[in-house]
Amino acid sequence: MFIHEVCKECSLTKKAVAYYIACGLLSPAVQENGYRNFTEEEVEQLKKITVLRALGLSVSDIKRALSDKTGGELNRLAVQKRLEIDLLQEKQGLLQELAAQLNWEQIRSQLQRLAQKQTILERLMQAFPGAYGQYLCLHFASFLQEPITTASQQAAFETILSFLDRANFEIPAELQNELEASCQIALAAGPDISPAHRVPKMEAWIAEHPDDIKAYLAYKQSAAYQASPAYRLEKALRQFMQTSGYVEVFIPAMRQLSKAYDQYYQSLQKANEKFLESYPQFDINN
Repeated sequence: MFIHEVCKECSLTKKAVAYYIACGLLSPAVQENGYRNFTEEEVEQLKKITVLRALGLSVSDIKRALSDKTGGELNRLAVQKRLEIDLLQEKQGLLQELAAQLNWEQIRSQLQRLAQKQTILERLMQAFPGAYGQYLCLHFASFLQEPITTASQQAAFETILSFLDRANFEIPAELQNELEASCQIALAAGPDISPAHRVPKMEAWIAEHPDDIKAYLAYKQSAAYQASPAYRLEKALRQFMQTSGYVEVFIPAMRQLSKAYDQYYQSLQKANEKFLESYPQFDINN
């Protein structure tokens, strides 16, 4: 297919196609007469490029997305875009506050706080790429709103980076889709509410949901669940947490880094103790 046909098929200008070729996103063959001949695969590649460009991805992002056949890179980019949107929304709020109050020093201080927060989130994404890293970032993002203001927080952050750099989490290929689906659910919920950070008053919650708990327990003990990808993924995650230093290194560092997470962790531990008093069969350590 020649370039004028490609442009019509993909709704692109000739200059746009030439630009994508120059960027190395595709390499159509050049015939003896100097005309480029595009294969069907290259036309489909151009269609994908136009979709990704319309979604706001840069050329470098598009290269990574197209080279990844599992969808994991698209998931990572979606998380990154969510964080960028959250940051832009906060900056918009600060601009409105500045317009209303003209308090330049206060806004400057808050911008410094935003820069520190952005650095934490971005470095976590960069230090631990892949589906599990995305899940961790989403899981803990709402606890990373505090700026690093003390030496102990900085030391904890460096410990986390070191852990993420050496962490080796691998799961069978057939479970990758299950993990990516979990990431997408967390992403759809958003970093502010993923996971459920509001720990319920466990005694009251148990009293109010006996049927739900019994149904969930029955499902977890069923042959159907234990034969499911979700069960195998749960086992893989649990093994990683037990053997990687996640509990001994990562969690204590997170508690040191974030006061909000430390408070959540303590509340969660108390809630878990209350829950296991009523339902000891849920205790994975027994």
